[in-house]
Amino acid sequence: MKYIIIKNEYINRDMSRISFGIAAIEEYDGITTVLKSFPDISPNFSNVESLANLCNAHKLDLIHFNDIIDDFM
Repeated sequence: MKYIIIKNEYINRDMSRISFGIAAIEEYDGITTVLKSFPDISPNFSNVESLANLCNAHKLDLIHFNDIIDDFM
């Protein structure tokens, strides 16, 4: 399992914004499965990248993913 950064664009009439989030994924036999994702964490890529890197470096168990996102927010 690993954590990746996801990018979303939200459009409301003539306005749009970009936001970044994190997804927990598992890759097996060439197939990627999204286990859980939080798509709208921050508009700041660097902050989300740092969080994803920490999750990967510490091999965060999926059971703690919600808590980490709550703490980040």
